Amino acid sequence: MMKRILLPTFTAVALTAITALGFTACTESFEDRCRREAKEYSERECPRMVDAYIRMDSMTYVSEPAGFTYYYTVVGELDNDSLLTTEAIETFRAQLLESVRNDLHLKRYKDKGFVLTYRYNSDSTGKVFIEAAFGPDDYR
Repeated sequence: MMKRILLPTFTAVALTAITALGFTACTESFEDRCRREAKEYSERECPRMVDAYIRMDSMTYVSEPAGFTYYYTVVGELDNDSLLTTEAIETFRAQLLESVRNDLHLKRYKDKGFVLTYRYNSDSTGKVFIEAAFGPDDYR
């Protein structure tokens, strides 16, 4: 008899809690969600090495214009100003844009017209090597 009483009571409490959480989640704006997700991603995944020469340090959400900024640091042999020729920078930007165009994880943000900014800093000097921003006119 005790089990029959506890199970419906537990189920009612659980359903109430789940419903309350559901309503709370519905009140978070898309902008707030983007800001939270960027912060959580940075805390969980950064810093991390993307490859032997590039470390992702963080990402942030920017509200005006809406978008994300990704912060990277160039390390090792690529941390060298002499490698930053105009041709190398243009080739890198073109490859980065192609990556943005093909990234399915960015679809919902691109559909909303987000500006995606990528900033690469030198590990040795802290100076900005390359900053590239792509908006809807670029990736569509």
